[in-house]
Amino acid sequence: MSTSPGAKLDVPAEWAAAAAEIFQRGRATILIIGRSGAGKTSFCRYLSEALLQQQAEVAVVDADIGQAILGPPATVTLGYPSLPVDFTTTTPAGYFFVGSTSPMGRLLPLVIGAVSLAREARAPFVIVDTTGLIHASGRVLKNYKIEAMRPDVVVALERRNELAPIRMANRHVPIIRLKPSRAAHAKEDDEKFEVRAHAYARHFAGAARMELSLDALIFQRTLLFSGRPVAQEGAIHAEQTAEGLLAVGAAAGAPADAKVLPAGFEKNLLCGIADETGRCRGLGIIETIDFAKHAIALITPVKSEQVRIIQFGDQYVKPDGSELGQVKWGW
Repeated sequence: MSTSPGAKLDVPAEWAAAAAEIFQRGRATILIIGRSGAGKTSFCRYLSEALLQQQAEVAVVDADIGQAILGPPATVTLGYPSLPVDFTTTTPAGYFFVGSTSPMGRLLPLVIGAVSLAREARAPFVIVDTTGLIHASGRVLKNYKIEAMRPDVVVALERRNELAPIRMANRHVPIIRLKPSRAAHAKEDDEKFEVRAHAYARHFAGAARMELSLDALIFQRTLLFSGRPVAQEGAIHAEQTAEGLLAVGAAAGAPADAKVLPAGFEKNLLCGIADETGRCRGLGIIETIDFAKHAIALITPVKSEQVRIIQFGDQYVKPDGSELGQVKWGW
């Protein structure tokens, strides 16, 4: 469903009662859960508008890394919407780079990112949107997120009883069960790709290309640049790490347990860009790493003086938002 201010929401009567109940609390962290197509983003928009119309200050944490509406995909984003609510034009106030558009294999950073930004939010009402993963690993993810975040209210959008395992495990938390809007529907894959492409393109609009010395940077979410440089036949770059040999390019005669990255693995790799305090300032796309010159070229909207930490992701993306695939190089 569209989140633009011009799109009319189909609002069930019980949504208004839920918004009134939440407003009466005076302040609250509200976690929204539900499967894909349940209308979580629509409810976030409706609740934001309802609270703002009561002159309340509102923060939104967008933790739906696959269908982000506030910031770029693969990232948890914090923002402060205003009337009329349009998440796509709300200026992000904080980021946490998860590195993937799927929660699978990224449960820990997704929990850390959502909890960190919810605590950072400076508003009496903090609304947290989540992914549509609710069964198996999704159930585990939601349970840990609730345990770590300790929300004041959980809003469970469900058509039948699909959230029962999560609700039963968290009966100590106030839970408001709501039916989804009749207009809510699950997106087709091509629609999801299009939503992500637009979100990436918005983030990289006005981005600049910059070349930086590897010596001036810290690399995270990767084993690369953590060891001692060594010579290795056929390799563009090789280093002896605490976890064994790591080589880039062909590595003739390397040990069987060596970790080998193909030459050019870095081209179009999505990364998080953090400053010297470790605060994520936005995303970057790596163009090249010149191991001989000890330099990296990347495209990012982040100002050069704020680029101190590079966090490797799993996604390959072009600045126009086109997705090129996913490979996990971080070990």
